[in-house]
Amino acid sequence: MSKKIAYGGILLSVNAIILMLVNVIPINTIFILGIASLPISVYIMMYGPIAGLSYYICLTIVSFLVISNKAQWILYILTFGLYGLVKYIIEKDRHFIIEYLLKVLFANIMMGILYFIARQIIYININLLTIIIFEIIFLVYDYMYSRFIDYFSSRYLRIRNY
Repeated sequence: MSKKIAYGGILLSVNAIILMLVNVIPINTIFILGIASLPISVYIMMYGPIAGLSYYICLTIVSFLVISNKAQWILYILTFGLYGLVKYIIEKDRHFIIEYLLKVLFANIMMGILYFIARQIIYININLLTIIIFEIIFLVYDYMYSRFIDYFSSRYLRIRNY
């Protein structure tokens, strides 16, 4: 049990360091938030989805303290931070087409929620081209996320099983 807590603390600190880069580097914020979404998948692979949920709750608190722009914090918590847990739940014994449909549905729902929150503050022009570009970028993000999971599980779990 103490190993699980220590490992979670180390991953949370790595996550906090990555999220601090959002404050320091003003460009590529979405890319940095995408990178910061990877440690939760590592924790889920190691200890399961229930532990991943507790990690997400702790991540919500830590990221609130670390990210100075609260709009970026909301973006991270509703999309990137939650995606590792949602991806794990969706990819349980389903056909890959249904998996992709559910993942795209999740992304669209979260972006819809973010749009309705953000439009109260700023004007956002949404058209069909914007939606298509978002869908393509999301599919590339999901593909890269899956490659990271495959790489980590083949490297770490192979070493761990010896």
